[in-house]
Amino acid sequence: MEFKKIERNKRTKIIICFVFLVLLLFTIILMVSKAKYQVTKSVSIVNGNISYSPYDFTIVEIRKENDDGRYEITTSVPTTGYEIDENKSKCMIDDTQEDEEAILKTIDGNHTFSNLKKRDKCTLYFKKEKHTAEDTLVNLGIESDGILTANITGPSCSGNKGGICYDSGSQNNNMAENGVYSVEDDFGTSYVFRGTLDDNKNNWVKFGQENGKDIWWRIIRINGNGTIRLIYAGTNTAGGTTAPATTGTGTQITTTYTNDKTVQQYNATYNDNTYVGFMNNGGSTSKYADAHQNSKDSTIKGELDKWWTNTNLGSQGIVEKIDIDTGFCNDRELADKNHGSYLGKGNGGYAKRQTAYAPVHRVWNSDTSEDKTQEPTLKCSNPTRDLFTGQNSKGATTKDGTTILGNKKLTNPVGLITSDEVIFAGGFAGQSNNKYWLCTNKDYWTMSPYYFDSNGYAYVFRVDSYGYLYTNSVYGARGVRPVINLKADITFTGTGASNNPYKIS
Repeated sequence: MEFKKIERNKRTKIIICFVFLVLLLFTIILMVSKAKYQVTKSVSIVNGNISYSPYDFTIVEIRKENDDGRYEITTSVPTTGYEIDENKSKCMIDDTQEDEEAILKTIDGNHTFSNLKKRDKCTLYFKKEKHTAEDTLVNLGIESDGILTANITGPSCSGNKGGICYDSGSQNNNMAENGVYSVEDDFGTSYVFRGTLDDNKNNWVKFGQENGKDIWWRIIRINGNGTIRLIYAGTNTAGGTTAPATTGTGTQITTTYTNDKTVQQYNATYNDNTYVGFMNNGGSTSKYADAHQNSKDSTIKGELDKWWTNTNLGSQGIVEKIDIDTGFCNDRELADKNHGSYLGKGNGGYAKRQTAYAPVHRVWNSDTSEDKTQEPTLKCSNPTRDLFTGQNSKGATTKDGTTILGNKKLTNPVGLITSDEVIFAGGFAGQSNNKYWLCTNKDYWTMSPYYFDSNGYAYVFRVDSYGYLYTNSVYGARGVRPVINLKADITFTGTGASNNPYKIS
C-alpha cells in the first residue's frame, strides 16, 4: 500500500510539473508575443506614400478638405495647397478609443506617427492652406510700398474752377501716391493699387471670355484673406496681346438698357430708401429694418447676372477659380449723426425720409459738403445683411480665425466697386483726378449708398468722368463695370503689365 501511495504521489508531481512547464511556456510565448506587438513602431509618410510595419499595423484613411469644408477620403497625401491638421489627425486602438501615446510629428513637411501598437488605426486629415494677402503678393511678384492710413487728405483748392482743383494756376489732378499700399480690412491686411501705377506696379489680368473674346481686368486690391479683387476693363480678340483702351465705353459692359446699350439704371424705381440697395424689399417701407431686406434684385444686379450668362465665367475649369466667400459690401448703415436735414442713425433710412448713409458720412464734413479729409474703410459694418456673397458660400476667415459668412444672396459671384475702394485707389469726393487708374473719362456706378433727398429720390455714388466721386439718382443710367474676386490659391504667369498681363497658369 505504501508503494502505491508513493507512485500516486510521483505521478501527481509529474502532472503538476508538466502543467507548470506548459504554463511557463505559454507565459513565455505570451510575453514574447506581447513584446512583439507592444514595441514602439513608427509610420512615415514619404513622397505621398505610406510605409509601415509590422504587417498587421494599418493606416486606414487619409482625408483632405474639399471646397465645401468637408473632409473626403483620398488615396495619397496632398503635396501642394494643403497642410496637415495635427489637432484633428488621430490614432485609435481597435477603433474604440484614442491612443494617448500615439504621437504625430511633422518636421519640414515630413509626417510621422510614432509609438504605435498592434491594431492601431490612424487617420490623417489635411486642411487647405490658409492664404494671406502677403502670400498673394509673393505669388504676383509684388512688393508693398508702405502703409496707407484711413485719413485721405485732398489738395488745397482755393483756386477751384469748374470742379477741377487748381494749384497756382495749374491743374492738380494727380493726388494719389503711386504704388501698392496696405490697409486693414475685415480679413486682415489688404493691399490696394493706388495712383497712376508705373510700369513696375501694373495690375492687368486676362481671365475668362465674353462672347468669345478675352476679358481683361485690373486689380483693385488684394483682400486680407489673399483673394484678388478685379474690376472689368474690357475685351479684345481671343489670344490678343494688346490690352483694351483705359478710357471710353470699352471699359464697361454692353447693357440691355432701352435707350443706350452702354449704360444702365441702378434701380428703375427710386422713391423709397430701400432702392439704395443692391437688393431691396420691392416696395414702400415704414421702418429701417424692412427697408433694407434683401428680397428683390436691384436693376443693376439683374444686369450683372445677364452679363454673366454671356461669359464663360460659370463654366467648368473657370468658375472654380472664382471666390464666392469674400463678397462685396453694399454698406447701408446710416451716418453716425444727422447732416443738416439728412437723418442719420435712429431716425433715417426708410420711406421717404431724408437720409445720410455711412459711406457719405465718411466723406462729408459736419454739414453736407465734402470734407478735405476723408475716411474710407474696407470693413463692412453689417456683413450679415450687406456683404453679398455666393449662395453656396462657407464664409471667409478673418485674421483672428473667425468666419464672416455674408448674406449668401448672389446667384453669380459678381458685384460692383465701392466708394471707399475708389478713394483708396486715388479718387476723392468733390475733387477731380483724371490721372489715377480708375478714371475712364466715363461715369460708372459704385454699389455704395449716398443719400435719400428731399425730392424723393434714392442716390448712390458713381465715379464721375473727371475721376471724382459724385452722387447719382438710382433712376439715372451710368456705365457698369463688374467686379469679381479670384481665389487665393491660384498661380499666375505674366508680370501684370498691359503687354504681359497676369494669366492663371
